[in-house]
Amino acid sequence: MVRPVIDRIAFLLRDQETHAGRTTNAVLYFLNGIFVLLYILSTYDFSQLLLSIIHGLELGLGFLFLGEYVIRVYSADSWVAEITNPYTIIDLLAVLPVFASPGFEAGFLRGFHTLRVFRFLRLLVDEQQLFGQKLKIRTIRRIELSTTIFLIFFTTTGFIYAFEAPTNSGIENFGDAFYYTVIAVSTVGFGDIIPTTVAGRWVTITAVLVGFILIPWQATRLREASNEAETCPRCGQAVGKKDRYCRQCSFDLTEENEQPDTDSGQPENQSPVRNE
Repeated sequence: MVRPVIDRIAFLLRDQETHAGRTTNAVLYFLNGIFVLLYILSTYDFSQLLLSIIHGLELGLGFLFLGEYVIRVYSADSWVAEITNPYTIIDLLAVLPVFASPGFEAGFLRGFHTLRVFRFLRLLVDEQQLFGQKLKIRTIRRIELSTTIFLIFFTTTGFIYAFEAPTNSGIENFGDAFYYTVIAVSTVGFGDIIPTTVAGRWVTITAVLVGFILIPWQATRLREASNEAETCPRCGQAVGKKDRYCRQCSFDLTEENEQPDTDSGQPENQSPVRNE
């Protein structure tokens, strides 16, 4: 009885063709957003009752996502490949702190909650679709660039808050940490908030270096995708709009665009008009 239910859930988790499969994945991504929002809310100074409710909801979603993880590994063609998949590892790291760290004084482990936003990037990079609708490569590259910038800011904010909030009077909640992260990573540097811990300084340095590497790389991929609008008539390799030769087989692409000889002043394949 249990086996058919698990198999059905496993099918729905990977299915992007049927309405049921798309709905299941849409609900999971919605709950994923709620999970991240609950973490942000837990950093603010609410009443103890409200914080307890938030933590209870986090636990409930944590069990749900942990069950999803187990079913994905169980139903994978290769459980080793699934476990070692970087996105699967990140999904697990983002959920485990809910169980490993009771209360809201969880130290740096709380920062791992923000890794859950990588789930949205997996939708684009790994599956290259949006709820069953295939996306054009140029659209994917544009969203990847925007998502990469957001992920750098968001995950850095989580770890900055986790390390700095206990000792830094300038960072009291997620909003303060996000403000500092944007100012620091964008190299504006107002100086009104500075990290007071060694870990906070290293998180800032890492975020800046990652931004310097990933953002130009993603921008280059977007430019390449925008140029690859045609294919070589000989080998089928993608070629740029302005390329004169195919980089794969050296085929002269200008041959396909040569204009007919117009020395006679007459259009091609049209006989000149004879004067009687």
